Amino acid sequence: MKLNQILQGLTLFLTAQGFTTYANAETPFTDCPSEAFLIQSPSSAPVAYGVNIDLGSYVVLDSSLGADKINAVGYSQHDDFIYGWDYGAQSLTKIDANFVKYPLSISKPTGAPASIYVGDVALDENAWYGYRPNYGLYRIDLVTQVMTLVANSSQFGNPAIYDLAFHPDNGLAYSIDANGYLWEIDVNSGTSTRLNQVLDKVELGYKLTFGAIYFDVDGNLYGSNNSNGYIFRININGSTSSAAFFAYGPSSNSNDGARCALAPVEPSIYTDFGDAPDSYQTSYAQLGARHGLSDLKLGALVDGESDGSPYPLSDDDSDGSNDDDGIQFPVPVQVGQTSKIIATVNGASSDSVLNAWIDFDRDGSFESSERIISDLSVSDGTSDVFFSVPTWANVGQTWARFRLSNTSGIGPSGGVPAGEVEDYQIDITESGVVTESYPTGASHVTFAYEDQYPLVGDYDMNDVLMNVKFTEYQLDDQVIRLKIEGQIAALGGDNRSGFAIRLPNVARSDIKQDSVVLTVNNVEAEGAVLEEGTTDAVFIIHEDLWDITEAGEAENCTMFRTQVNCGTSYRPTWQLTLSMKNAISTDVMPAFPYDPFIFAAPGHYYGDVGLEVSGGYPGRGLEIHLKNKAPTSKFNPAYKSKGVDASSGSTHYHDANGLPWAIEIPISWKHPLERVNILEAYSQFAGFAQDSSGGTSPTWYANSNLNKIYQD
Repeated sequence: MKLNQILQGLTLFLTAQGFTTYANAETPFTDCPSEAFLIQSPSSAPVAYGVNIDLGSYVVLDSSLGADKINAVGYSQHDDFIYGWDYGAQSLTKIDANFVKYPLSISKPTGAPASIYVGDVALDENAWYGYRPNYGLYRIDLVTQVMTLVANSSQFGNPAIYDLAFHPDNGLAYSIDANGYLWEIDVNSGTSTRLNQVLDKVELGYKLTFGAIYFDVDGNLYGSNNSNGYIFRININGSTSSAAFFAYGPSSNSNDGARCALAPVEPSIYTDFGDAPDSYQTSYAQLGARHGLSDLKLGALVDGESDGSPYPLSDDDSDGSNDDDGIQFPVPVQVGQTSKIIATVNGASSDSVLNAWIDFDRDGSFESSERIISDLSVSDGTSDVFFSVPTWANVGQTWARFRLSNTSGIGPSGGVPAGEVEDYQIDITESGVVTESYPTGASHVTFAYEDQYPLVGDYDMNDVLMNVKFTEYQLDDQVIRLKIEGQIAALGGDNRSGFAIRLPNVARSDIKQDSVVLTVNNVEAEGAVLEEGTTDAVFIIHEDLWDITEAGEAENCTMFRTQVNCGTSYRPTWQLTLSMKNAISTDVMPAFPYDPFIFAAPGHYYGDVGLEVSGGYPGRGLEIHLKNKAPTSKFNPAYKSKGVDASSGSTHYHDANGLPWAIEIPISWKHPLERVNILEAYSQFAGFAQDSSGGTSPTWYANSNLNKIYQD
């Protein structure tokens, strides 16, 4: 359990970490805590904080530490107490799980300093080590309570450091000095070695005073900078060690930390991550943007996860629950123009601020010059926020990141205690270009197919279920580009199908062939996408959808999201982009949703009728379109006479009762279970389908028999 979950009550926090809330003398911690502890003295008297390093969140702990400053604290795995130097007693003190101090009677050598502010407890021996510049390195045996001088300042090297921590494996201690250099300390030989510079204060633009240093069980070193609370993670690798920003923590002029070095530092399931590609620092491994769950959020929804789900494996796409609902782009993002977003905020306080970035140069990272919103104070409700698109922005698809928090000055990565991060895939267009999307907003339309054509079959309408979103780019009332995005929502039945999109009455020659780009699961597809040998432009998204799809995760699952208890968080995704060689007037361009259809996967059996007509595998000769959409020139009309297709004149793909083999639903639809007739799952569908005007039960899809539909 993480501290951001426990800010509502101190007792819950103490219980979760194994602390006792009653006053027992010298009560040890009951386990190796995963949180860190800060002892700060904002007004001389020490205050104890529990810190979640992952998010930088903290809570003030009930403590009885007296009136004198305590520094050089360290956690002892030998007896599960914290030890630190008491400036009032001028000696070492023991701190228990109730954060009560118990001064020790230390036998000190002549010349020992009255105050020590650098120290930690060793892991491989029951001893505390403390260092004071110009005095040297000291050791206190925690059994005999005898203090000895290990090395004087000349022998030790006199580094300007403010805390140290012992590595969980190699027995050495490490620290970072005011110039960002990493130091390696061998307490056995009493020596210190300056390694490479891992941080540059000139480049960072602020002072470096790492008064709190911690290790985790994986050997990562964490440094908390006093002046701003910024936490950095240092990868220990000799002279090639490196540091990276990790989280935003509490700041203080007086700062010292203790932590059990044998505990991991990891996010909990109560953390919100983004879902942009990982080049934007999304996942935990990339020290991605992350927020502790709280009442503060963008929009109405926020979900928790233990790691990010970088595109194309976004958890929003995969689970059908999109919590990126706080930001809208109501106008195009055009080069050199002013654009705006509509932001919706809930749970704001006086400290709440919004920050945002757009990758204008489309290089896969958010840079300081790409910040569009900087510490904008926000309150609950919806507001318009305007921003400028630079003249150097590159046209095309890119990503935007929005971070709502109670922490000012944050960047596009790292952890913060509260709020939400939302990532959006957007388009940058030329000046004057407008976009038209179908459906409007961020949702998809659903296309559902029954693959038993020209027979009725089980009529469960779940043999292929595809979620699709269309975007047209228009200039001077002409369509110049298209983007079509989709994901496979379900695959049922025994046949193997391909999926394609046709642009009726748009000639193949009107398409700029070298502009056609299809990505499947974020990988560019090989081979021809713009089909040859057709009158109209036809784009093959995939010839066999089962090649990019797996059955449900349970042992007996044979279908993809159509059987009970056969759910999966995985959704195969695709995206098609293209430009027009000859711009198409908006008056001539076919209406949305164009003509999406399925066809028999080449080289596979597709029912007895398919075998009868083709003499083998029907392939592209067997197509299934939406009702009243004409087939392509590759369709074999012999199939019509082999079943119950009642096509006549300009009407196509329906039986004598008007029931189709393919339907369009304007939402992410809950489809029937495997082998459950759609007429049983949705009782109003028959009336809708048989009324050619569409006036009967137009929202039939909103009224289902819950026992008959697939539930995630």
